[in-house]
Amino acid sequence: MRKGQVVIIELRGLSQNQIAEIVKNARKAGTKVIAYISIGELSQLEKANFEQFLKEKKIPTSLDSMILSKNEAFQSWHIDVSEKPWREFLKQKVRHIYKQNVDGLFLDAVDTCDLYITRKEWEIKRRAQSVKAMISLIRLIKAFSPEKFIMQNRGLNLIGKSVFVGDATGTFISGLDLAHAHPNNPDGLLWTGAYAHSSAWIASKERDMIQIRKNGFTSVFTLGYADTNVSRKQFFQNSRAAGFIPAWGSSNTKLHEELTQNTVAE
Repeated sequence: MRKGQVVIIELRGLSQNQIAEIVKNARKAGTKVIAYISIGELSQLEKANFEQFLKEKKIPTSLDSMILSKNEAFQSWHIDVSEKPWREFLKQKVRHIYKQNVDGLFLDAVDTCDLYITRKEWEIKRRAQSVKAMISLIRLIKAFSPEKFIMQNRGLNLIGKSVFVGDATGTFISGLDLAHAHPNNPDGLLWTGAYAHSSAWIASKERDMIQIRKNGFTSVFTLGYADTNVSRKQFFQNSRAAGFIPAWGSSNTKLHEELTQNTVAE
């Protein structure tokens, strides 16, 4: 660990002593240690915990009513974050995580909001409700302990001033607007799979992220993978030209098994 780095850890794979040792060493090195938490998906490992939470709190809402679809690649379920029991469960998790003295949180599966935007079974108003809920959830977590460093993974549809919700027609709602100051916006944004694909939408989001980085209210990080169309050299060149903070891994399916690298091999 080195000064200025951000290290993301999954607490469930570590003992109390290991977490304490990592945090202690990070303090010495000037590194931030933030803990992983999925806010848009329920993992297989967490399913029993959430069902127990519903039982203990005597919440009549069934888990099935909150699930939108299954993420087969990671064996997890996409959740509607507008559901109050899910938000209460996450708040309980955040309180538990912060007892470990970490510097903040890595909010994963924010891009579940993309499913809300395109969910044809829902009317536009209903879709907008869940998109707004994702934005408010991110800000709720930041407001929970404002001094903590919060990094958002993906969810690029939310980063601009407005979000279009709908199909051929729809409605605009207020976005996170990361290019401007807000006390409860995330401190960091991770563009996962950066430069792996190209489209007009991605180009527009890249312009948004460049402006966000220039304005300085939210730091922009990029994560590239060796098993995508972008070369390692091009990834680092693009990231540094834009002023983003880059990291590189072999594959998104093996990311938990390796250290990402933030330099180009000589």
